[in-house]
Amino acid sequence: MEPDSQEKPGASTRPGRHGGAPWLISAAFGAACLALMAAAGDRLAARQSATTDEPTHLSAGLSAWAEGDYRQSTGNLFFTQKWAAWPLFLRGVRPPAESVQRALQWNPILVGEALVFSADSDPRGLLAPARRMTLALCLLTGVLVWGWAGWLGGPAGAAFASLLYATSPAILANGVLVTTDTGAGFWYLAALISYAWLLRRPSALAAAAAGFCAAMMLLSKFSIVALLASAALLLAWHLSCARGRVAVAPLAGWHAAAGAVAWVTLWAFFGFQFRPGGYTYLSIEPSTTAERIVSALGRWHALPEPYLREVVTFEDMIRPRRAYLLGDFRMGGFWDYFPVAFVAKATVAMLLALCAGLLVLRPPKGGGGRALGFSALAAGALGYVAVAELSPLNIGARHILPLFVLGSVAGGVALGILARRGWIARCVAGAIGLLAAAEGFSARRQPLAWFNALAGGPMSGYRIMVDSSLEWGGDLPGLIEWEHDLRRRDSSSPVYVSLLGPPGHEHSGLTATNLEWAFTEGVVRPGYFVFGATRLVGGPVDLFGEWGEHLREEWNEKGASAWHGALPPAVAQLAVARLAASCRGMRPAERIGPVYFVYHLDNKALESALGRDATSVSRGARAADEGARP
Repeated sequence: MEPDSQEKPGASTRPGRHGGAPWLISAAFGAACLALMAAAGDRLAARQSATTDEPTHLSAGLSAWAEGDYRQSTGNLFFTQKWAAWPLFLRGVRPPAESVQRALQWNPILVGEALVFSADSDPRGLLAPARRMTLALCLLTGVLVWGWAGWLGGPAGAAFASLLYATSPAILANGVLVTTDTGAGFWYLAALISYAWLLRRPSALAAAAAGFCAAMMLLSKFSIVALLASAALLLAWHLSCARGRVAVAPLAGWHAAAGAVAWVTLWAFFGFQFRPGGYTYLSIEPSTTAERIVSALGRWHALPEPYLREVVTFEDMIRPRRAYLLGDFRMGGFWDYFPVAFVAKATVAMLLALCAGLLVLRPPKGGGGRALGFSALAAGALGYVAVAELSPLNIGARHILPLFVLGSVAGGVALGILARRGWIARCVAGAIGLLAAAEGFSARRQPLAWFNALAGGPMSGYRIMVDSSLEWGGDLPGLIEWEHDLRRRDSSSPVYVSLLGPPGHEHSGLTATNLEWAFTEGVVRPGYFVFGATRLVGGPVDLFGEWGEHLREEWNEKGASAWHGALPPAVAQLAVARLAASCRGMRPAERIGPVYFVYHLDNKALESALGRDATSVSRGARAADEGARP
């Protein structure tokens, strides 16, 4: 992008003219940051065990490549899944046979588990190539971050932005998983840049870029709602700055052209087929407004049927669920969930850089190029925050991943401007950069479980957030090492586990017994009981966050005297919840990293933990803060 000729030479945020050398140094520094990020990501891609959602996305992507079969509905759309599965498809890996998928009713969770945890597969070996494809999108996003920050803040701003981006644990953690969050973040950023370009200098190329990127966002995740909110804010700002000087009809025409490109791109993704592969995806009797709209669009063949089916699925995806924050559970989430998530999961260096930005970032006056660039940055953040705040889906910081990306750009530009304000300011900017490097280095082995020092560090993270903000099933290597060490000193005591993550841990080398299965079979006896943080503070998935009076009474009636033998599945779930509630009041015998809590219970302790519960239970997991403290 070239500078806008209408900008004032003395505008405080203008990076000024720089020779080739500063840009070459900045590009080399940015490339080095991304190279280190790639090295850390490649190691994680090969080491991490399967996380909860990865088998689902991988099998759905493979099925889409195989004869255009989109019957595995994940509610997370299609691009990132197909992107990740592409190298495996080229190698000849195929999803489970259609007869198996039919028997599993094309349930993406079950089909994914059948693929990844089959007897002849190596889960990590199967996932690693797909994870590296997601890592490639993560690195491409880093290139966009460098370019946007360079446009706004010059070579120094670009260099600092690259550093903040590459050292962000939240970005790295999701950048090596076969999920949709990184792909959505890439297209969100690309669409924002393209739309700002369209508003600044309308042209056929700008309209095509904006339409294409918006369509890819539509194909990546339903965060398109946030993109539309951000685009509306940016358009309103642009029109207000123009004060009637914008020709509305041509601008509307360019928007229509972008919309047409987006529509064609959607059809092209599915090979211009209404029913790719010949399969029928919609067989509903419309009952809601959304379903009626989708049904009408289907009759008109306005969009491919697999996409319309996912729109219907989205209604179920955003239903209220129980969420955990700072020791409390609540149905439908918390208004402060995502603000807390950003403050706790961003590096302190990024937070300091953003605070510096409040002092030094002042967009140039008028509607020039850089003014529009700064406004796109602000609109992108505000639009995303607004939509996230309205979402009842409070299960992970990954749902605001684009905010960490935008924070890297804004923070980098702020540090670049700060570094031009004398030697003291330059030292402050440099110190923040060193802090970013130190935080990124400390988080490189377990970035998903990382919390910053303001939140108490990774070992205190469970007091703030759980689920995919802390663990997701990918930390089994550390637990496996602990189990191997245990067997050298205690070869006979059983080990039971209650973990967040997909089944199939035995395929990763963990020989411990699933606790719910053990209660179902009646084989629970004194030994080691290992809870993942999510299961410790919230209990089993079907009862997540519950252990109130009604469950206490049900346990006293059905389980307290029966747990020594085999329990029905529903009572086995209750038994796991009861044991988790009891362990929350105990001090763990060991901690295995930030995620796992180990309780060594002898016969007396086990009888007490699973006997009648005569105590009233406080709300949520407040007891975890008292009893599970290391």
